[in-house]
This record gives sequence, structure tokens and C-alpha cells, in this order.
Amino acid sequence: MGVFSKLFGTKKQDLPIARLTGNGKYELEAVGESAYQKSFLKITGGKTEDGHQMKIEAILVHNDKNPYDNKAVVVSIDGDIVGYLSKKDARKFRKLMADAGGPGSPAVCDALIVGGWDRGGGDEGYFGIRLDLPLE
Repeated sequence: MGVFSKLFGTKKQDLPIARLTGNGKYELEAVGESAYQKSFLKITGGKTEDGHQMKIEAILVHNDKNPYDNKAVVVSIDGDIVGYLSKKDARKFRKLMADAGGPGSPAVCDALIVGGWDRGGGDEGYFGIRLDLPLE
């Protein structure tokens, strides 16, 4: 079951998806990635000695049912949650998402998975995700 059906009880093809584009610098970092390390392992194929700098598309989805923030925005890749926008960023990008695709619409953006190294001897790094979103 993908993130859309988990959050909305519907499939992603039922919702219009807008594209948000930044300046190509991947400056916005998601939060909460430490809780979704298994998703990153699945997406990347596992940790490597040098870690990852994997370019990929992410989907941003409104999550009004989040018990901690009823204006949350989930960051999802291939149907798996990998993090959230910060509270401040969620409010800003919910408006941009609505402007680009309509109220409640998800949006797609370019993303960069970073980290995820394992050099042995306990030298391991968590995965994180940076998003290419308009910051102005």
C-alpha cells in the first residue's frame, strides 16, 4: 500500500500532482528521517562505503491526520515515507502546492538522498534527504 492510499484511502493517479522546482541546489532538508531508515535502505539498496548522493523524485503529500501537526507534509519516495517538511516549511509549501495544483494536491520535486555509509568498525552514517524546492 502506497503513501497516498495510507493517508487518503485513494491512489495517487486519482489526485492531480503539481511540480515544484527549486534552483538545483537541494537546500531544503527534511526532518524525521531517522525514523525511516528502513525505507532509505530499500530505496538505495543499502549502505555503501562512500555513502550515497542519489538523485530521485520525491512526492510531497498533505497529512492532515498527523497527531502532532494537522498541517504536516509528508516526503515520500516510491510510496514509502522518508521524512516530513518542518512545521514552518509545511505551511509555506502547502500554499505553493495548492497554488500549483489545487487545494490538497500533492506535489513532486527533485530530491537528493545523502549519507548512508558504512565503513566498518562502527563508522556508519544515517540517510537524509534534501529537496530542490523554491525557497524565495
